[in-house]
Amino acid sequence: MPFIGNKPSAVPLTSADIADSIITSAKIVDATIANADIANSTINLTTKVTGTLPVANGGTGLAALGTSLQELRVNSGATALEYYTPTVASSDFVLLASTDASSSASVSFDGYFSSTYKNYCFIYSQVKPASSASLTLRVRQSNSDLTSNYQWVENVAYLNSDTTVYNSASGAWSTSSIRLGDDTSSTSIDGTKNGTFYIYNPLSSGPYKLILGNCTYFNSAGNRLYVGSTSGYNATNGNALSGITFLASTGNISSGNFKLYGIK
Repeated sequence: MPFIGNKPSAVPLTSADIADSIITSAKIVDATIANADIANSTINLTTKVTGTLPVANGGTGLAALGTSLQELRVNSGATALEYYTPTVASSDFVLLASTDASSSASVSFDGYFSSTYKNYCFIYSQVKPASSASLTLRVRQSNSDLTSNYQWVENVAYLNSDTTVYNSASGAWSTSSIRLGDDTSSTSIDGTKNGTFYIYNPLSSGPYKLILGNCTYFNSAGNRLYVGSTSGYNATNGNALSGITFLASTGNISSGNFKLYGIK
């Protein structure tokens, strides 16, 4: 612009010198706005983005969300991502309850038998009596132990340190509980019993409810390794059972873990 007289001093151009809406995209040279010209946290991704972001740019390459409980994975050709419905594992053998004994007079499981499961498995590990005693069990009806009319038979084998093997059978009729193996001591090295037993269809009405199980334990005093198998039932009646109780033949259960599983 021509001027008369002295040339005015150069001054910086400010935003106030530019009328609103005077600069349009037609006046901006393509590819001239650099990353430094854009302030941080000013691009709104919820309204300023269109199209589908490809995997190469950190996206999924998918334009829609999958259905309920689907998962995202690479397809079989390793060419793209896809949603798929995973296979749900069968729940035919399910942990229903777990408890730890601590100077306990008894350990009971009650109210866990249901129509969901037909049979049940109990696993006990590192069970130690407060004094030398055997682990026994009672069945329960209406949330109460049955304390008489138990029949049981047991076979126990043990290995001596001289490699000789012995076995003995024992049993009892009309007793106060079912015995699960011989006595174990309360010493730290060998006073633990480990085992598994099953109870079959405890909610049925009519037949006696049989249990079958096995156990293993070590006796340091005799330097013997034991394995035992037990079967038993309660002959009071054939009514449905509500639970199981573990207890020592004498004294408390010092420690040990007990688990109950349902089996369809």
